[in-house]
Amino acid sequence: MTTVADDRALTRASVGATALAAGGGPACVTVRCHRRAAAAATRRGPGPAEVRRVADHIRQTTTAFALVPRSGGGPYAVRHATADGYGTHAVHEAVGRAADGSGPGAPAGPDLPLAVPPAEERDAADLVEGILRRLPGVEGYDVVAEAHTVVEERLFVPAQGRPVRETLRTAAVVVDVLRAGRLVADADAGWSGEVPWGPGPLAERVEAAVRRAGARSRTVAPRVQLLLVDGCAGAFLHEVCGHLLESTGHRPSLLAEHGGRHVAFDGLGVDDDPTRAGSFGAHRCTMLGEATRRRPLLTAGRLTGLLADTADGPWRAEDARYAPQPRMSHLTLAPAPAPSALDIALGETAAPVVRVHRLGFGSLDHRDGTVVLEVKDAMYRDGTAEFRLEPFVVTAEARRLLLDVRAVGCAATVRPWSAYCLATSGSLPVGATTPTLLTGAVTTHPHRPLAPPRAAVAQPAPGHGA
Repeated sequence: MTTVADDRALTRASVGATALAAGGGPACVTVRCHRRAAAAATRRGPGPAEVRRVADHIRQTTTAFALVPRSGGGPYAVRHATADGYGTHAVHEAVGRAADGSGPGAPAGPDLPLAVPPAEERDAADLVEGILRRLPGVEGYDVVAEAHTVVEERLFVPAQGRPVRETLRTAAVVVDVLRAGRLVADADAGWSGEVPWGPGPLAERVEAAVRRAGARSRTVAPRVQLLLVDGCAGAFLHEVCGHLLESTGHRPSLLAEHGGRHVAFDGLGVDDDPTRAGSFGAHRCTMLGEATRRRPLLTAGRLTGLLADTADGPWRAEDARYAPQPRMSHLTLAPAPAPSALDIALGETAAPVVRVHRLGFGSLDHRDGTVVLEVKDAMYRDGTAEFRLEPFVVTAEARRLLLDVRAVGCAATVRPWSAYCLATSGSLPVGATTPTLLTGAVTTHPHRPLAPPRAAVAQPAPGHGA
């Protein structure tokens, strides 16, 4: 039910969006009330945890967003402006700036609100305390747990169609285990929506990572094949498939002209699915207020879709500071129908197989397709002995990596992956649901720092960059 004031506010926003659409493309006014709470806890050895709240703030912004057809048709350019606040005066200001860059005149009438500031829905401190309670105290180890929760109320007022309201909830927990100040193991979890969270699975991953850290170490061989387990194939596909297929007029995909062609291993079926409930990166509406949908990208190794700057593209932005861009959200990789394909591929490997439990920072150079992947947690079996590999880096060409995949695992190996992805439209929650994946032979390089240390106050969340 809406009041007369609500109707007047929505009418003003709709008139503004319609004015923006006069340029020939879709347009939308988006009002966002965003609340973020964060907490961190440190436990030294078997002692009690020290929990501290590090953030709890609300930000309210309004964005006016229009797509402008480029000369000659085809993809769109983005026209975008923002204003602080969440009422009709902020709409008037944002629309005026987006329309001609000169700013608005004096707003008429009272400042009518279009959204309600969200209340805190879950205590981030409860999340870090919950995971620390599940982790046994280990002599000689320090444990740092960080968490944040975000709840955001969004109102989309498109130039065409009815206004849409969406409540978006995300949360993430990351755990670092240190000895004498040096990181020896880490793990994280992220989720979206109304998902009950229990610390058990994350605690098990942390404990397994600590056990692996205690194994004898050795350096990696110059050429290896990567067996990506525990969901870390999501990080691999995020770089070599997701970013490769994000395509705009300003920066077209290197595969933009390959629609329908065989561009990857024929066992790869990859979709981008923001509708997947509970998955990190899931959301209901694009920045144009349109319903999100599952987008096939690869079907049996053939290119069947791009994440492109079309009117119905997957437009996303972190907040009002950034112009929306077509971005991936949650990748899904179809598992093999049976484990036999992976078993056969493992029996035919041409290089030593490294079992990778966690990838770190990654990047894709859109100019030539060069991918850099940081391997943080990996093991190698030599006869009956198992060794922990010191961190290393893999650099390769994304299109070659897709073609050289050897096999994917069955449904029993499917695991989730979550991260924050950095790009020109800000830091966005992204995820994947993937089975185990075996790559072809890749060349390894000595490890070098690829990203700054994670900061609890700035972003206590799964670490990733692109």
